[in-house]
Amino acid sequence: MKVGVIGCGNISSIYFDSNKIYNNFEIVACADIKYEIAKKSADKYNIKAQSVDEILLNPEIDIILNLTIPSAHKEIICRTLES
Repeated sequence: MKVGVIGCGNISSIYFDSNKIYNNFEIVACADIKYEIAKKSADKYNIKAQSVDEILLNPEIDIILNLTIPSAHKEIICRTLES
C-alpha cells in the first residue's frame, strides 16, 4: 500500500520511521501547508514533497495519513474523501 502523509510536524517522524519497521506499506510522498517543511521531510526520508492539492490528486497514493493539527483535521479528512 502506498501512503501519502499530510502534516509533517513533530509527530510525523514516528510515522516516517515506522516505514522501516513494517513491510506492508510504503510512504511515497508528503505534504504540509508550509511546503518547505514538507520538502525537509521529503529530503530526509527520500520521498516526494508535494502540495496538499498535488498529494490529493496523486494517482500513485492508495491512502492518506492525516497528521495535521486538530483545527485542520476535518478539512483534510473531507478533502481526502472527496479525492
